Amino acid sequence: MTRGSRLNWMGVFSSLSVLAAILLLVIELVLYSRSFSTLPAGLSLAEVPVGGLTEQQALEQLLLVYRSPIELRYRDQVIKLDPSLVNFQIDSGLMLPQVNQFRSNASFWAGFWDHLWLKPGQANDIPLRAEYSQERLRTFLNDVAARYDRPGSAPSADPDTLGFVPGEPGHALDVDEAVSLIDASLRSPTERAVALPISEQTIVRPSFDTLADLIVADVSLFQFDGIVSLFLSDLDSGRELTLQLDNQVPVQGPIAYSGMSTIKIPIMVSFFARHSGPLTAELELLLERSIDASQNAATDQLLSVLGDGDGFEGTRQVTADMQRLGLANTYISGLLDTLGAVLLPVPTPANSRSDLDTRPDPYNQTTVEDMGTLMVMIYQCSNGGGALMAAFPGQFTPQECRSMIDYLTANQVGPIFISGGSEPDGVVAHKHGWDALPLTNVADVALVFTPSGTYALTIFVHRRDTMTFEEANRFIISVSRAVYNYFSWSG
Repeated sequence: MTRGSRLNWMGVFSSLSVLAAILLLVIELVLYSRSFSTLPAGLSLAEVPVGGLTEQQALEQLLLVYRSPIELRYRDQVIKLDPSLVNFQIDSGLMLPQVNQFRSNASFWAGFWDHLWLKPGQANDIPLRAEYSQERLRTFLNDVAARYDRPGSAPSADPDTLGFVPGEPGHALDVDEAVSLIDASLRSPTERAVALPISEQTIVRPSFDTLADLIVADVSLFQFDGIVSLFLSDLDSGRELTLQLDNQVPVQGPIAYSGMSTIKIPIMVSFFARHSGPLTAELELLLERSIDASQNAATDQLLSVLGDGDGFEGTRQVTADMQRLGLANTYISGLLDTLGAVLLPVPTPANSRSDLDTRPDPYNQTTVEDMGTLMVMIYQCSNGGGALMAAFPGQFTPQECRSMIDYLTANQVGPIFISGGSEPDGVVAHKHGWDALPLTNVADVALVFTPSGTYALTIFVHRRDTMTFEEANRFIISVSRAVYNYFSWSG
């Protein structure tokens, strides 16, 4: 081959190479230009990759992912939630227009250069815009709960032990937490399974209704044929129970009882409402003799102090104070140690009823609700609040109310009544009372402090025929033991 022919061949080859390069460049330009009819590489909609797809294809892919069912697991049960059941809707009208901002961010030639070098597109994600009906989701979950929840059964009363037979454990769906978890799953392209939150009810406490059943059964076992009134307040939760039985049959409404020595609690409250500053030794002695020793003479002297030397004026003050506190069935209109000298009886809602009659003292009356409520007020006052401080602003301090509790706690006459039913861990601040022998009315009014809770408990009993002290004592101990066991119950 001659030198000239070789040069011609090289020229042809070079020309062909240039033409091939131009052709490839044109092809790549055409291919790159066509890519503008699809979504940019690296783009995702709500974390679903859609780069290289048309908008219609991208929308179809987006809906395919987000319309897939959510798998819900309730313990060993699998439940499918179709998003359409909760009206889950993607707002593509807000999402797709945002695609153009990613197309215009880079110049044509810079993008073409990246295309030639097979560089991946810049990762960009358009956030999900969607909504659904939370109300319909809750309806769905409530239906799931109705089918799969197994609420634990409450303990039942056990009169033989004055306690409770444990109930069965159960489980229940936590709907609020489930809504939050499913909300996140509906908005995720990958996390499409939810373990539903289940509350395991391993220990179900007895209710006040179950306690009432226990007390009614206990009264029946005693075959008590009189009137029994009980007021209970859980001082930690504020729950209250009032239970009244006439010959073992429940009755409603306040029942008037003789105040007996329990009236000394309202007298002590009225005394502290009007006294300020430290107590003198003489006043301390009067309070100790009135509450601890239960001396009527000392109590009459307190009434005299209240009335500025007039004991009857003192009784008026006590009655007015109880009215001010809303205790409309509690009053005293006579001195305790002075026979014959009395004021007029006071009509009340309790002593105005004609169906039940405990033959209460006309001049010294209360109800189980009034006395129990007053003990709650004293307790609340000792903690810096409650109705005593509200009704008598500036007239009570927490220390004064703690002093009242201390006087009642010092009233230790052996393990009788509520104290006898609150052993071994109960500390009892109480005032008990009974009428003259033979007994027809017996009462105990108490605050009980235990490691498991604090409560106010008031028990009044009346029998038309007489009862012995031992009968009344055993009966009240048994009822108070049922209450103590309720607060001490641990399953």
